[in-house]
Amino acid sequence: MEKEVNVYVFPASPDTDKIKNYLASKAIPFKVYDVHSDQKAHKRMLEATRGACRAPVIEIGNRIVCGLDKNRLDETIATELK
Repeated sequence: MEKEVNVYVFPASPDTDKIKNYLASKAIPFKVYDVHSDQKAHKRMLEATRGACRAPVIEIGNRIVCGLDKNRLDETIATELK
């Protein structure tokens, strides 16, 4: 079963478009959740990060990457999606 990639964003964040473009450039399908307007998504993000991160957050399977940390994101993609 393929692991889902969820991106929890706050539209005003400067990293939101960068993260979406980065994942798209790697041909990784992902779902985007706006934590500003979607309270359920906001709650899921807080539960997944245990409140340790603010949007944007990338969730791949059970692993979390906070913000645009390309090294950690690449490592997580390599271990979780390949």
